[in-house]
Amino acid sequence: MKDIVEILERWTADGTRVALGSVVERIGSAPRDPGAAVAVAATGQIAGSVTGGCVEPVVIREAGEVLNGAPGRICRFGLDDEDGFDVGLSCGGTIAVAVYELDRTLLPLVAEAVRADTPLAFAVRISDSGFGEQAAITAERGSGDDVLDRAARNLLDLGESGIVENAEGDLVFVESYAPRPNLYLFGASDHVAALVPMGKFLGYKVTVCDPRRVFLTAERFPEADVLTDEWPDEFLEHAPVDARTAICMMTHDLKFDIPALTLALASKAGYIGAIGSEKTRSDRNARLRDAGIGEADLARLSAPIGIQIGARTPEEVAVTIAAQLIEANVVARTSRVGALPRATVLS
Repeated sequence: MKDIVEILERWTADGTRVALGSVVERIGSAPRDPGAAVAVAATGQIAGSVTGGCVEPVVIREAGEVLNGAPGRICRFGLDDEDGFDVGLSCGGTIAVAVYELDRTLLPLVAEAVRADTPLAFAVRISDSGFGEQAAITAERGSGDDVLDRAARNLLDLGESGIVENAEGDLVFVESYAPRPNLYLFGASDHVAALVPMGKFLGYKVTVCDPRRVFLTAERFPEADVLTDEWPDEFLEHAPVDARTAICMMTHDLKFDIPALTLALASKAGYIGAIGSEKTRSDRNARLRDAGIGEADLARLSAPIGIQIGARTPEEVAVTIAAQLIEANVVARTSRVGALPRATVLS
């Protein structure tokens, strides 16, 4: 729902009722992740997508029925269904879509969290009992159900959405509105200028850090969220770093690299990469070992940075780094999801 919040605000400003079809579970290959939603207004307007067009007509029809007084329900789509091909879900996976009427009183909380980039979990009951009941859960605000609140905040900390059980044993889908992960880019170079919009496109909060103020200008990095002229290691001493953080050393300068990478490799950062020639990498690794970095931590460093496909221009290199960030995120997400307790509506 996150990507259509502004549309929902416009629709509901005059009291218009809205039904949502939200993907709550996916098994196998499918176009969209849990949390993807299509919205249908009582006026007939439609926004969003659950599969990129495969099953939208059926979900839209079901949403219309909910707006006309029918109870909310789970719709399942997959190749095992007799009409799997009829609705167009031919990618081999199975999805569950919850269809329910939006609680418009919670929309301002969700919209504010999206705008302010603050954490919020949006919970929807998807068991028969109380189907479609909704709650907004933050660090300060609970649902009244301690079991659900703990599970929702756990998902929120991981930046994941999924199905959990509440205190009554009912199934609840929790969609996490986690703050954007941080992408720290060190070195105000042309390569960084090309990488900033890539990072923004991938959903990161992008910081460019370089103590050389002459290069660090808003004109060169208009899409960066933060520009700071601290030394890289000084910045990392106080900057928030967690498992979703990506750190890219793009300075070509060991006086910046060694102190900063020593801190980065001791952190929980999910991705750490560094640019440089073969000679630079050899010298850098030797100095990092001298600084006490062990082989296991050194193996976390992606160097040379990016997927090695012969990229030459700053723009080409930025594409390879973006691809490596995606790859690292997929691996990390698989690990996080695998560690979560699993509740399911699909069998």
